[in-house]
Amino acid sequence: MNILIATDGSEYSGHALDFSLRFSFPPESTMTVLSVVDDIPMLPAELDALDETQSKDLKAAYKGMQEDAQELVDRESARLRADGWQTETIVRNGKPVDQILRVAEEIDADLIVVGSHGMNRAQRFMLGSVSDRVLEYASCSVVIVKKRSGEASPESIKLGANAAQSIMLAYDVSDVSSEALKVCASFPLEEQSQINVVNVMPLITAYRQDVRQHINSIWMQKKIIMQAELDKAVKSLQWVTPNLATQLREASNVSAEILSAAEEAGSDLIMVGCKDKSPLQRFLLGSITHRMARYADCTVWAVRKKTGTA
Repeated sequence: MNILIATDGSEYSGHALDFSLRFSFPPESTMTVLSVVDDIPMLPAELDALDETQSKDLKAAYKGMQEDAQELVDRESARLRADGWQTETIVRNGKPVDQILRVAEEIDADLIVVGSHGMNRAQRFMLGSVSDRVLEYASCSVVIVKKRSGEASPESIKLGANAAQSIMLAYDVSDVSSEALKVCASFPLEEQSQINVVNVMPLITAYRQDVRQHINSIWMQKKIIMQAELDKAVKSLQWVTPNLATQLREASNVSAEILSAAEEAGSDLIMVGCKDKSPLQRFLLGSITHRMARYADCTVWAVRKKTGTA
């Protein structure tokens, strides 16, 4: 697995590196640590107005930022190498989202790992965040890391070992959820890890259609079929961990119900297939994946088939 880890030295990007140190990635994985030096916000007229001394000071400040970024990726890369991973480092100049996506394409990344900055709901709606936009526009899978209280720190785990994971895998038999199942089955998880495979059957509550659904024989048959699919999914995970469970739920709000299931189970990670939509659909409605990535209290892994893959 080719993994790109974006860092800016903040507490939140530190969580992304900590996740990479704790998680049971395939042993042949390569981790590239990227830091982006953002452009200093100055208008052309402001740059033209600088005298020689000010121009030198600006260049020196920019050079210092680049050197700091290189020191950061070298330091973070050294932590990963000490844990046994093959690493690369990259420092780029420009807008963080643009450069993260560009580097991901250049190195043919299978996965981008980013930390999530805390934002309230209004800020998320109006501005989004780096992690939101990376998730929206990346052509590969994205992990948005959120640190839960009580999580084991990398320092508490022996080098070469990983933390046990509690994973909530959302599954609906679609192509993208089948891809998420396939990815989950590839993890060399610690024996104490747990995987819950959950499906939420959407209820239509307008005019109490949910009551009709519950008494409808077709609905009951759908539940039987879906439970059989969940059982089949669990069988494909048996070699990953012995601690497996299924949940078949019903709710009018699918994303909220998955988040509730993850909270009740104490999940460290939600894995969900990412169904790409048109820009208009994303603006008007978003998606189950995007809503969970924004509002989950734990880390979210949005699984996406890479562009150009079969």
